[in-house]
Amino acid sequence: MGMDVYGCNPSAPQGRHFRRSVWGWRPLAELVCQIAPDETDVCTMWHTNDGDGLNDGQAVLLADRLQALVDDGAIAKYVKQRDDRLAALPNLQCRSCEGTGIRTDDRALELGQHLRIIGPDTGADISHPRFGQSGWCNGCDGVGRVRSSETHYRVEAGDVIEFVAFLRACGGFEIC
Repeated sequence: MGMDVYGCNPSAPQGRHFRRSVWGWRPLAELVCQIAPDETDVCTMWHTNDGDGLNDGQAVLLADRLQALVDDGAIAKYVKQRDDRLAALPNLQCRSCEGTGIRTDDRALELGQHLRIIGPDTGADISHPRFGQSGWCNGCDGVGRVRSSETHYRVEAGDVIEFVAFLRACGGFEIC
């Protein structure tokens, strides 16, 4: 699943289509809206595929603003600060096993997760805190804690550079 952004009147191949998985589009759209609010506010539906977008002039203005922010290092700084913030997030209790590391719902029992030995067959090595013990959870690999789902969404400065190329050549766009 992802977001497809289509150029309305592309002047070059890179302006025809811009695609990101849901894991990549969400943080890119957030970055763009946070760092260039004046250029993005006319498009109000960045996180839906309802056809909202920018016209050609608006897309070029956004491209110019983003390129200036790439050039002065603001995009790289934003990405680093975001990565640092995500890295500092605490692990959360696993909802599948309620933090026990052993999943015991009906489906898990049917699959024998409560009997599995944590070891090489579960992908664990000796550093796993429950290595050799029985009972496993596929939600947290038997640890009882998981990373925040926010950490699954990635964005890099290169994504912005690629989006700038799309914006310059799209002739306006629709998010579909």
